[in-house]
This record gives sequence, structure tokens and C-alpha cells, in this order.
Amino acid sequence: MLVLKDISKQYGGQTIFDHVTLPLSKKRTALVGMNGSGKSTLMKIIAGIEYPDTGSMVTKKNCLIEYLPQQAAYEFTGTVYEEVSAWLNSDRLNGLRAQEADILRRLESDTEPDDALLTELSEVVEDIHHLEVKERRKNSVDTILLNLGFEKSDWTRPANTLSGGWQMRLALARVLVREPDVILLDEPTNYLDIATIDFLASWLLNFEGQALLVSHDRDFLNRVVEETWEVYGGSVGIYRGNYDYYIVEKEQRVAVLAKQRDKQLDEIRGLQDFVDKNRYNAATAALAQSKLKQLEKIKDSLIVLPRTPPTMTFRLPPPKRGGEIVAEMQGLGHRFGDLKVIDDYKRIITRRERIALLGRNGFGKSTLMNILGGEIEPTAGSCTLGKEIEISYFRQHEITLLPPDMTVIRFVESIAGFDMMGKVKTLLGCFLFYEDDWDKRISVLSGGEKVRLAFIRMILSPGNLLLLDEPTTHLDIDSKEVLLRTLQEIDATIVFVSHDSHFINALATSVVYFRGRCDMVNFPGTYQEYLNMYGHDIIFDEAEDRRPVEGPVSKGKVDHALRKELRNKLNKLKKDIESTQKEIAKREEEKTALTAKLAQGIGDIALQSKRVARLDEELISLMSRWEESSAAFEKLSKENDG
Repeated sequence: MLVLKDISKQYGGQTIFDHVTLPLSKKRTALVGMNGSGKSTLMKIIAGIEYPDTGSMVTKKNCLIEYLPQQAAYEFTGTVYEEVSAWLNSDRLNGLRAQEADILRRLESDTEPDDALLTELSEVVEDIHHLEVKERRKNSVDTILLNLGFEKSDWTRPANTLSGGWQMRLALARVLVREPDVILLDEPTNYLDIATIDFLASWLLNFEGQALLVSHDRDFLNRVVEETWEVYGGSVGIYRGNYDYYIVEKEQRVAVLAKQRDKQLDEIRGLQDFVDKNRYNAATAALAQSKLKQLEKIKDSLIVLPRTPPTMTFRLPPPKRGGEIVAEMQGLGHRFGDLKVIDDYKRIITRRERIALLGRNGFGKSTLMNILGGEIEPTAGSCTLGKEIEISYFRQHEITLLPPDMTVIRFVESIAGFDMMGKVKTLLGCFLFYEDDWDKRISVLSGGEKVRLAFIRMILSPGNLLLLDEPTTHLDIDSKEVLLRTLQEIDATIVFVSHDSHFINALATSVVYFRGRCDMVNFPGTYQEYLNMYGHDIIFDEAEDRRPVEGPVSKGKVDHALRKELRNKLNKLKKDIESTQKEIAKREEEKTALTAKLAQGIGDIALQSKRVARLDEELISLMSRWEESSAAFEKLSKENDG
């Protein structure tokens, strides 16, 4: 248990936290809020990097807290493997054993038992036992490195030669190996691919300690967290559920606040009217003055509602219509020197398909995108575009091409067509650029703001084949929703790389999964359907390199491996079925309770009706998921029995 008591913090006269008391009582908690609201500051206070102006933090004795910031510079001196293995708990365990031996010596030399020493000994023995159990149960260094994308050939590489993104992965590996009592992770998924995010989620679900997470990956939060903290206006609101629960609950809380604000405004209008009519009347001037003070007091305490992002209120320019066959790849292959990444790949892309390219980094996703975009020529086979196909290619480096000295509004006006000129401000609002952002120079924008601006440029003159290489990087959840709605409506074929499973499931109609180099699966369904069939791509202790093994392999080993893989898939499906059944029961129970309230006319009828409608939608989706998982489980069970 970790408790923040009466925490206050100010920067330059601005209140970040105002006498906040918080218990970190759940195993996994999400920390959400607008940029600049104070999420990172709260983490730094817990990590002991910053100190509150008032208040304190209470933890158990010898509590080990590890903080992984969103960006940091590391001074690695060893190899990849050495840097991670050095963070094992051996030194901590040895220190506790030495402390135990010292206490025992002191107790033996005492003529009478020392209650304080006995209590200290009990605590040390408990800590030793806890660490020993943890050491036996936790993943090995090998497993963590493999699942975070480090191939065995990387393990002897000097860690200081890694790129910034891979150094962040290495820092994450050290934290996971140590398994502290409390982990603080600020945007841990930013530099991870989808398979690595799956591993991190699985690891956190089995973590015995507590975790506080900041993430813009909605599905990751929904899968992992049990509680959500929202930082807003100097306080922290607690929501007893995952991110989706927080969204629904917040909507209800905002509706209540809106009603209270309306009452305040009515009262302000009434008081103002009284003051205007009576302040110059000698008989009522004193009362008017009293009402004026009351009016000012209400104005000072007027509820400020959170700003909600707008939705699209107009249609974007449609792209030119191309042929039904968008691209055809036959015998496609590519190698970089001796390294072959794609081999004999075949695929026909048809009009309005939304194809997600998924899998671990380094297996060829960007290579395939570059071949489709004409950036590189394949070393084998062909990639032929269809009739009248026009490509728009969005990559992360697009943000470097934005004119730094132009303001946001001038830039969009300069690229908007005549038909769009009157809608520029509405368009900016739809992409979360509010009036106080319009006159900012592009050079001062954040990475996420620049991504949104570069995307506006693309959609104002879109091709009919959109190639999107990690368009969600640096975007917060609201921005991703805006991007998603835009792409769902646009009349174009889309091929994209993303590591955000919520974004993928909401957009992709089919999947190309890169299981390894030269090992690509064309899957004619959603990402969730792919997972139901094949399971998550997690490497276990005994797993070796997953690339095709050259040379003969005994049939017995193959059968054993296939059986093991089948059992793993069955276990995952069984857990998914049980989890879905619990979710269905939970929602049916809530719906029954709300229906009873509606029948009796109790509570806010409009809000309850809206929630019942949402529950109906969720139940339909959950029932569909349950049926798919059950069918897949039955099919695999027959294969296993056979």
C-alpha cells in the first residue's frame, strides 16, 4: 500500500495539485489527464525525484519503487545482456541476508530478548522470503529480452550503441527483471510493437506488486488496469474501473456537473437582475450590495466543465476513384544484402480494403509498405498498381516537412482548397486545435500536434490508396479517435502499420501478420479474430529463435511442439470465454438494476436510458465474441482430441 497524504504542488504560481490525498490500493492503476495536467509530476513525486510543497507519502518499510519516464538519457556501459542481468535482485537479497545475520548476532549477545530487534528480524525474514519467491516465479532475463524484441545476436552488443527507442526498451527490460514493489511507467508502449505490448500486458497481469501507468493505448489500459485516476484542475478523481469504465462514469459525472452549473448560471442571472434593478434605489441599495457580494462569490466558484473534443460536422474532399484491383503482388521478395525479409509473397489488394500490417519490428512491415509506395524496388517478383491508383504515404518524418515559421491556421489555409476555406476553423477544431492554438507557430508544437497537422495536410488532398506507417505514434487517445473516425469515413483503400490494438480492431478489415522474416500470414478477418485463431505472440522460457529451422527436425519434436501450441491456444480461448461470460453477467446485472429504476421513475431517466442503450450494444458485442471464442475452442478441442 502506498498513500499520498495532503499533496500540494505549484509551478510558477500555477496549482498542479491542491491538497490531494490518494491511496494506491489496486495492483494496476491508470493515470489519465490532458497534456500538462500533472501526470508526470505526480509520478516524479511518488518516485522521489520531485517533492511536494505540502504533504507526504507513506509506504511500507524498504519499499522499492522504480520509475520509467517517457524519455530519458541512459549511460549504459555494458552489453545488452549485462545491463539487464545487473538489475536482478541478487544484491538486494544479499543485503537482506547480511542484515538478518547481523540481527541474529545481536540477539544472541543480548541477555534479554529485545522486542524491537525481534520485530525487525521478523520484517527482514518476511522480505527475504518475498524476494526468494519472486526470484523463483519471475521471468528470466532471456525471456524478457526475447519478448521485448532483442534477438540473441543483440545480447553481446554494447548497449550504448542502441538507438533511443531500443535504449528505452532496454530500460524497460531492467525494470521488469527487478520486479520492484511499485512500478511507475510513463508511456511504456510508445516504442513497442504490438507483440511486445501484448507481452508487457501479460507480464503486468501476473505482476505481484503495484503499477501506475500512463498510456495512450486504450486496449492496453482496458486489458490491464483495475482503477483509473484522472488529473484535472488541481485534483485527482478516482474511478473504480478500467479506461472504458472511466469514460462512461466521467460522462455521467460531467452531466451532473453540467446541471449544477446550469443552476449556478440561473442564480447568477437572477442575482444580477436584482442588483441592476435595485443598486441605485436608496431603500434597497444595502440589500443589492449584499446580493452583489453573493453574486461575486458564485462567479468565483462557477463550475468549469472539461473541454470535450468535437466530432466531424462535414465531409472531407473525396479521393479520385480508382480501379477495383488496387495492387497485385506476385512472388514478391526482398533482401538487404544477405538478410532476406520477404520471400515469395502473394497478395491482391482490392478497393476499400483496410489492411493492418502487424508483428514484431524488424520482420519486414515497413519494407512491404515501401515497396507498395514505390520507395524501393523488390529484389524478386513484382508489385503492380491498379488502374488510376494515386498514393498518399504518411510516415513519421512527415512532421519534419512542416514549415516551422508558419502559424497553424495560416498553414491549413494555405493548403485548403477553395471549397474548404470557410471550414478551416471547424476542421482545426475537429483535429483538437482550439482557438488558442491557431496562432501558434508550428515550431513550438508537440510531436502529437505536428502529427495531427501533417495528417490534415494529407486528407485535404488524399490519394485513393493511403499508406500509413504508425500514424498513431505520439497521439493521445482523443486524437486517435479523431484520426480513426476520419479514416473510417474516407472512400479509399488503406494499408497501415500500427501498434494500437483498439485502433487496429476498429479500422482493419484484414490482417497481414509478420510472424518472422519470410513468414507472413494473410488473414481475412479482424485482428481480434486473428488472435482468437492464433493467440498472442509471446515467447516462453524454452522457446528459441522462431525463424524457420534449417535441416531435419524429428517428427516427435514437431508433434510435441504442435500439441503444446494447441494446448496454449485452448487455454487462452478458455480464459477468454470465462472472462467474456463474467463481463456478460456483469452487464446483464447492471441492465436489470437500471431497468428496474427506469420502471419506478427513480434517478436521472435520460442518463439511465442512455446507459441501458450502451449496455445493449456492449452485450451484443460480447455475445458475438463469446460465440466466436466458443466455436474456435470447439474446433481446436476436436483437433486436440484427434
